[in-house]
Amino acid sequence: MIENYDVIKRYEGNPILTPDDMPVPCCAVYNSGVVRLEDGTFVMMSRFEAPNKKQMVWTSRSTDGIKFIPDPEPVKFVCKPEEQEYYDEVTMPNSGHLIGSWYDPRICPVEGIYYISYCVGGDFGCRIALGKTTDFKTVEFVSFPMHISNRNAVLFPEKIGGEYWMLHRPQANDKNGSIWIASSYDLERWGNCRIVAKPENYWENTKIGPAAPPIKTDKGWLIVYHGVFPHTNGYNYGAGVMMLDLNEPWKVIGRSKDPILYVKEPYEMIGQVPNVVFPGAVIPFEDGTVNIYYGGADYVQCLATTTLDDLINMCFNEKK
Repeated sequence: MIENYDVIKRYEGNPILTPDDMPVPCCAVYNSGVVRLEDGTFVMMSRFEAPNKKQMVWTSRSTDGIKFIPDPEPVKFVCKPEEQEYYDEVTMPNSGHLIGSWYDPRICPVEGIYYISYCVGGDFGCRIALGKTTDFKTVEFVSFPMHISNRNAVLFPEKIGGEYWMLHRPQANDKNGSIWIASSYDLERWGNCRIVAKPENYWENTKIGPAAPPIKTDKGWLIVYHGVFPHTNGYNYGAGVMMLDLNEPWKVIGRSKDPILYVKEPYEMIGQVPNVVFPGAVIPFEDGTVNIYYGGADYVQCLATTTLDDLINMCFNEKK
C-alpha cells in the first residue's frame, strides 16, 4: 500500500534561478544555502559553474524569497597566505594550471554570526571548509573541520552542552554514505565523531547526507536530508526528514519512511546530472509555513513549500 504523504507543494514558477539570470556566462547555478535576515530580506548563496567548469559561489538577494537578484560578482574567499596552497589550489592534469574550487555552500547562523560551511576541491580531494561572513560578498576562512573526502556539512544554530555541533557525511566510495556528527569547543578543532543515521529506507539505500541546518522545535531538532537510490541510468535523489534529540543530537527519535520530495518535474529530470532534487535550505515563517530551497538536476535552483507541522508529522510517520 502506498501512503499519501505528499506534503510538499512546488512553486509554480520553478525554477526560481537559472543560468540565464546570472550577470556573466553560466552553465549551472544550484544547490544553494539560504538565510532570512532580521530585516526580512533573503540571501541565497549558490553553487555557480562557469562554462570552463570552474566552481564558485555566487550570492543573490531577494525581498520576497522568490525573485532573487544576483550580485555583480562571485563571492570572494580569503585565508592566510600560509594556508593558500592547502586551501584553494588544484593542479589541473597535463597543464599544471592552478585553479580554486568552492561549492555547495550552506548558511548556518550561530550566536549572531553567519557561518558558511562549504566544499573545497583540491589536490587532496573534496573536503569541508568553514568560513564566516558579514556581507555575503567575502567569506573569511575559519577551519577545515574534518578529514578529506567529506561533505554536506551543516552547523547546529546554537551550542548544545557547551559545544558546537556539526552534521557531515564522509564519502565511503560513493556508496552507503551515512550522516555523522562531530563537536567542537572553538569551531577549529573538531572531534567526538559518531554516526547518526545510516541508509535505512528503500528510496535512500545508496547513501544519505544532511541537507540544511537543523531547526529547533519542541519535539527535537528537525533536519531535512537527501537520499539516493540507484537506477540503471544513474542515481535518483530524494529528500526526507528526521528528528534528533534536543540534548543528545546524535540520537534519532523520529524519521520519515517515505521521501517528502522526489524527482517529478522536467526541471528535476533534465540537467547536468539528471534526476536530482537536492535541498540546501529550510526557512520557517511565523505563520508555520516553510520554504524549502533545492537544486534541480545540478542545473537550476528551485523552491517548494510546506508547513512545519507537516514536516514534524512526517518524522513520526503521521498523516495530517
